[in-house]
Amino acid sequence: MERKLHRLSWKNIKGLVPDKTDTLIFPVGTVEAHGTSALGTDNFIPESIAEYLADKINALIAPTVNYGITRSLYGYPGSVTVGETSFRNYIDDILVSFSHIGFRKIILLNGHGGNNAALKETAQLLFYNHKVKIAVVHWWVLCAEMVKEFYGEAGGHAALDETALVQAIDPALVDRSLYNSSLAYYVQPGADIYPIPGSILLYTENQGYPDFDLDRAKRFQTEVFKKIEEFIRVVLKQWEAI
Repeated sequence: MERKLHRLSWKNIKGLVPDKTDTLIFPVGTVEAHGTSALGTDNFIPESIAEYLADKINALIAPTVNYGITRSLYGYPGSVTVGETSFRNYIDDILVSFSHIGFRKIILLNGHGGNNAALKETAQLLFYNHKVKIAVVHWWVLCAEMVKEFYGEAGGHAALDETALVQAIDPALVDRSLYNSSLAYYVQPGADIYPIPGSILLYTENQGYPDFDLDRAKRFQTEVFKKIEEFIRVVLKQWEAI
């Protein structure tokens, strides 16, 4: 069965939603610098999770919103940003449209930290105003402890966790020849810097430098997918009781 919304006709959707599925997966990210990885990292990762999940939870997949709120890495070549108000209103309009189509449950897979606050607010309003159940999943936060268990250290922006997942999606999206440890910057509280002086951001001192082992990356991807699937299944099951 075709799971991608934009590859289906309106007649297909009429026959599917909500009678055969009322669940939608919605990937959202941004375009910004990611060390040695492609600018679309924050879009590729939630898309890959969506493709893994769709059949398992009987959901359709919405087209990805590729542009988000890029702050500290705006200014690096290729990075793009959207104003917070514009972004929030845009996402709100899209979510309301999904509710009008007939989706009653939405899994919003967020790939970018700069989007977090706006997505939380928009999700709350969607449920309050339209009674659509919605889970906004920040995969790297949800999987933070699992990253430590798998790699023995914490991840970060364009660090070992993101780099691993992008490699697992397509090794061509990561250029190891560009890597130098000087790309990494340890982010400490006490200063706001624009642009931040590093395109690989470590949030724990001396932890999170990229690992370019492809086999290990694929094993890590499997564990991430399993962790997120388990979480989503719990949410969906317990939503049924509400």
